Amino acid sequence: MRKILDRLFANKKLAFWLPLILATGAYLLFVLFGESPDKNELLILTPIITVFAYFGLFLVVFIQVKNPLCPEKFLDFVEIFFVIGLGLVAVLLFIFFLASGFQNFNFAICVCCVSYSAISWAHGKRTK
Repeated sequence: MRKILDRLFANKKLAFWLPLILATGAYLLFVLFGESPDKNELLILTPIITVFAYFGLFLVVFIQVKNPLCPEKFLDFVEIFFVIGLGLVAVLLFIFFLASGFQNFNFAICVCCVSYSAISWAHGKRTK
């Protein structure tokens, strides 16, 4: 599993910046074109929740990376689980968002996108 993770995060800049750009793009599309009764709440809460989720997930994975008692296989499994699970959720929510004409926005789109970036950053801190 470590080899799969190393391939996924081989290009560190792309693995870090692309999810952040996608999350920002989805947020800006909703800001510009979205019409929702609770739009103001979403506009305020989405960046706050996304930042907390980003640094929270990074710290959880990073602490386990630096924990000498954490087995490598367990850490590999957790990283793969988060990447695949949250990646699929992000893709599905983004498709629903685009299909609805930028109306069906959910803050989880941003949270799931930036989770890939947080995991790639923490994975970069691992030693061989």
